[in-house]
Amino acid sequence: MTILLDNAILVTMDKKRPVLEAHKLIIQNGAIVEFGEQVKTGAYAVNETFNCSGKIVIPGLVNTHSHLTEILQRSFRDNVRKELWLHFRQMTEDAVRLTPEEIEAATELACAEMLKNGITATLDHFSIRSGLTAVNMQAVLTAFEKTGIRGILAPSLRDQDFLALIGVKSYSRKAIKGVSSGPIWEELIGVLEYVRKGSKISGFMLGPSSPQNCSDALLRKIIEIAERYDLGIHTHLLESRIERWGAWKLHREGLVERLSRLGLLSSRLSAAHCIWLDEKEIDLLASSETSVVHNPASNLKLGSGIAPVVRLKKRGVNIALGTDGGDTSDTYSIFDQMKLAAFLSRLDADNPREWVTAPDALSMGTLNGANAIPAWRGKIGQIKIGYSADLVILKPQLGIRPLNNIPRQLVFCHGGLSVDTVIVNGEVVVREGRLTRVNEEELIQKVEPVSQKMYRRYGLIKEHPNRLEASVRRLYQTANQSKSLRSIKRYPIGSRTPAR
Repeated sequence: MTILLDNAILVTMDKKRPVLEAHKLIIQNGAIVEFGEQVKTGAYAVNETFNCSGKIVIPGLVNTHSHLTEILQRSFRDNVRKELWLHFRQMTEDAVRLTPEEIEAATELACAEMLKNGITATLDHFSIRSGLTAVNMQAVLTAFEKTGIRGILAPSLRDQDFLALIGVKSYSRKAIKGVSSGPIWEELIGVLEYVRKGSKISGFMLGPSSPQNCSDALLRKIIEIAERYDLGIHTHLLESRIERWGAWKLHREGLVERLSRLGLLSSRLSAAHCIWLDEKEIDLLASSETSVVHNPASNLKLGSGIAPVVRLKKRGVNIALGTDGGDTSDTYSIFDQMKLAAFLSRLDADNPREWVTAPDALSMGTLNGANAIPAWRGKIGQIKIGYSADLVILKPQLGIRPLNNIPRQLVFCHGGLSVDTVIVNGEVVVREGRLTRVNEEELIQKVEPVSQKMYRRYGLIKEHPNRLEASVRRLYQTANQSKSLRSIKRYPIGSRTPAR
């Protein structure tokens, strides 16, 4: 299949020439083979031509941290801390045990939303209370293939309960099953082999839930498997104040130094959130080439804080973007995250020269996201010959008119409203705003009854007195007074006085 994009405005992500006007671009066998002002199209047997006059073509956006089945609990909660939010989410899932078919439908709907928002690649940090069975994991992979999105499945692994370890009782009704050995690894390897044999767009990584929920033995096992099968690793890291304080209580070296000691920090690793970092920890992430995934909307909704993006950027850390889940940022939109990432940097640095610019944010949502994932590195994220044709054609709407500075307007204005056509691996998966592979209305009809059932169950759950809420409140009070938080020299959400 050969596709011609004719007379397009290309946003290449090349720092020297970021915007190219009136260009042609040739896609052949899923890859970009040529682009320029004077491309000789007669040399190609073009199957389809897109007239892109007045339209903008950008690399597909990359969502480097998401929880896709969470779309079922979209906007269930507000005004709760992360720890309490997670408890309610898990109890709701316990009350409604999802079938593989329901997992597949929910994941499809989230993928459909992302594609219509210009996201062509996503990492699903997959956690489900019904268990990490092969059939549940394959349901996610089936959703990737059905919608045509480029997807990474990173099953969430854990073998201990952090809050229980620091003394919080009755946190979860369901015991944590150990996964450091046994049948789970056979299932994981089986799913990995299934992916490698049968898909051009799906991939597999290991996803330790978060270091505080994993024993040293489990983390060493994850490193061993990742090296044996050449896999990336994805985890949550220091998302809340309690996690920082509790980590110092359990491991006097702190979480980041613990990961460094175990050998987990490397270019294989992408770490979501990374809010509560001190200077030494930022240096460790930078020197190890670990990528950080910034989730600004989720961090703001849960009151977790603001990641130190300016200082991470100054140290040369690769910073990507994630949407997190349907009940934490409530939309699967990287356009939203790019705008927030740029604006929030203004709160973290007094010097405007250090702020995240629109081109910086656009890179975080495209090229940096690709570079955070080993399987995508050097293959997607920019318009470059030899790269996979993961592209978005934008038909500028009123919200970004008149066109003056395209990178700024894509980030600061309503870029997501302009998505017209989406191409993944050379295939058109959204055409004139409509999905080509799945029926959006049918998906909604499948998913809404499941979501409404969960919402009713959640209504019953939240009516009962909850001891955890008081425990979490006390933990935050303790954490706020701890030495481990005072070592962080900045002005995060929740602090009473600026650190400057």
